[in-house]
Amino acid sequence: MKRFIPLCIALALPPALAHAQVEVYGVLDLAVTSDSDAGKRVTKVDSGQQTASRLGIKGSEDLGSGLRAIFDVESQIEADTGQPSFAGRPFGSQSWVGLSGPFGAVRAGRMFTPYFGAIATNDPFDAKGPGESTRVFYDSGVRMDNTVKYSLPPTLGGVYGDLAYGAGEAAGNSQANRQLSGDIGYTAGPLNVVLAWHSANDALGMKLARSHLLGGSYDFGRIKGWLVLARSRNDSTLDTRDTLFGLSVPVGRHLIAADYVHKSDFANRDADATQLALAYYHTLSRRTNLYLIGSQLSNDGAASYQVTLPGGTRRVIAAGMRHQF
Repeated sequence: MKRFIPLCIALALPPALAHAQVEVYGVLDLAVTSDSDAGKRVTKVDSGQQTASRLGIKGSEDLGSGLRAIFDVESQIEADTGQPSFAGRPFGSQSWVGLSGPFGAVRAGRMFTPYFGAIATNDPFDAKGPGESTRVFYDSGVRMDNTVKYSLPPTLGGVYGDLAYGAGEAAGNSQANRQLSGDIGYTAGPLNVVLAWHSANDALGMKLARSHLLGGSYDFGRIKGWLVLARSRNDSTLDTRDTLFGLSVPVGRHLIAADYVHKSDFANRDADATQLALAYYHTLSRRTNLYLIGSQLSNDGAASYQVTLPGGTRRVIAAGMRHQF
């Protein structure tokens, strides 16, 4: 079916465009969740408890001499209701076009920040669902609008990296709403390590936050370990340090994952937070799996991460199914 759809698209295109490789892809992820916050529990059917549900179209065209035109437009959806996840943005997940070649790749549009990419690739929960680290980690921005990003070519002996600039597009103030994000990493066999950073300004051009992250993983075969250390600061009320310890254990068609995530707030007293999460995944096929994920996020008296009231504790259990196509 995956081959049939691109073929139909190609047959409908003019001859000059029929040589482009176009692919329709997506994910449908739905779960029944039990969510307890402030002493109140609600049972829901929720989308994206393992991976965000989405529908996208991506492709490339060979321009010769190793140069390719590339693009991706992707809509994130709430599969339980059919509504777009980003109101007023049909392709709010990502929307970009670019060129790739021996020099690497240059993209322009809306896309994931390199900083978030560094978190997601070093989180046993892929930075999504009840166990994701970003429920506690400082949110330096998952995506950037009006962005130009350069990526190193995949031919540097395991070295990889990205640099992204997001224009604020505010008349008369080039610093307003501006973002800068990057990462540099190395992967070889079972080892992956990455250093990432993100800087964001507010609407007045003042420094909203500066974040730095060091993350990595090592696959020992029977167990994979994960570690992320991050710090976010500004010139006034923000100074937090985030830590993640994680592991995943594959056993045939089964996978067990767990993490410990802690936030230390050095700018505000009694404002730390800790999350513990455990998950079980069962693979049915190359594209389909079942999962059971549980997490508990506990806040100190002055903290309110993912809860209604300061000092609260939130517990989430999700049992679901994910299908990729």
